Amino acid sequence: MTASAIISGVTRRGIRLALALALLAIAIGPAATVRAGLSPAKLPDLAMLPPFDFRIENNGGQRLLRFSTVQVNVGPGPFRLYGSDEDGTADEGDVLSVVQWIKREDGTWTHRDTTAHMSWSGDGHDHWHLIDFQRFKLRSLDADPLGNVAKIGFCAFDSYPYTSPKQAFYTSERDICQTNSNGKVLMGTSRGWGDIYRWSIAFQWIDITGLPNGDYRLRVLVDPPIGSNGRFRESDNSNNRAWTKIRIGTSNVTILAKSGNP
Repeated sequence: MTASAIISGVTRRGIRLALALALLAIAIGPAATVRAGLSPAKLPDLAMLPPFDFRIENNGGQRLLRFSTVQVNVGPGPFRLYGSDEDGTADEGDVLSVVQWIKREDGTWTHRDTTAHMSWSGDGHDHWHLIDFQRFKLRSLDADPLGNVAKIGFCAFDSYPYTSPKQAFYTSERDICQTNSNGKVLMGTSRGWGDIYRWSIAFQWIDITGLPNGDYRLRVLVDPPIGSNGRFRESDNSNNRAWTKIRIGTSNVTILAKSGNP
C-alpha cells in the first residue's frame, strides 16, 4: 500500500469519527454538554430527631398529646428555598410556588422547580409556611394509624444548633419566612443546624380523646415522598423518618424507646 493510500485511509477514519461525535452531541443535547463541566452539587440531607418532651393537655373535654420535634440538615450543603407566585411576588392570600437553590462545590448556585407550595399564616403565626413539609403520625404497636398532628405548615429556619455548626444563615436578620425586598420568601436550614417545633406552639398536638392508655409509637417524617423521593433534592433520603415509642398514661407520657439520631 502506498503512503498516500495510508494517509487517505486515516483521514477518512478521522472524518467518520468526527461525524459520529457530532451526531452524538446532537442526540444528547447542549444541556448535557454544559452540565459535564459543572462543579458537583453540595446537597442538603434532611432528617428528623426522635420526638421528645411529651405532654398531656386536657382542653375542654379534648385530650391532646403534645410533643417537640426537630428537623435537621446533616448534608454537605445548605437547604435553601425561595417562594413566589406567577408575577414574582408574595402577597398574603397567594399560594406560592417553591424553587430549591443548590450550592455547588465552587461556591456557585443552581436552582430547580419543585412541587412544594407556601401559604400565609394559618396557625396564628404571621409568616409564610411550607405546606406538608413534615408529617407526624401516632400509631399502635401493630402500625395501625390512630391520629395525625394538627399542624400542617412549617417555617424552616435555623433555630436549633445540632452538629457543631458554623454560623447560622437562615435567621430573622434575613427576614426568613417573610416577604423580602425582592418580593420573594426565603426559607432554609444551614448545614449542621435544625429547626425545632416545641410542644407548646399552636397545633403541635395530636387529638387522643377517647384513646385508651397504653403503648404507642409516634412517627415523624420530613419531606414526605412523592413516588420514590420527596419534593426536594437531598444527598440521602433514607434518614427522613424517626420515631419514639411511648406509654400514654392518664396525665403523663413515658418514653420507652426511640430511633437513633441521624
